[in-house]
Amino acid sequence: MFKLSTIIAVFVLFAVSGIYSQNLGKVKATISDMPDQMTEGQSVKVTVTITNTGKNTWTNENIYSHELSVFEIKKEWSGDWKLEPGESKELQYTVTAPDKSGSFKMRIVIYDGNKKIGYRSKKVEVVSLTGK
Repeated sequence: MFKLSTIIAVFVLFAVSGIYSQNLGKVKATISDMPDQMTEGQSVKVTVTITNTGKNTWTNENIYSHELSVFEIKKEWSGDWKLEPGESKELQYTVTAPDKSGSFKMRIVIYDGNKKIGYRSKKVEVVSLTGK
């Protein structure tokens, strides 16, 4: 039959893998309010909703954003906060258009440490203030 040490080793393996397979700190970000059109240099507010979809409390200590194109992005919130499982929080960001007209893709990525938790891309027409 089975040796006691083998049974204990299998039990420990399943117990440890069960702990690590839980949704520890699982979170998602939804990005809204991205405009269709902006003027050169114009700033608009973009909302990012963070939702804790895991089983444990999540904190914002490792959250950061990045814009992958010609737009600038700046967070409009500060401080430490946490989300219990199922809770959401809306965060405001200011996005500024480039100082040149044209059609550009606004691509915003939200990270929790090294893990991408939200992404949205949208074509935005940037128009000149002078009409040229």
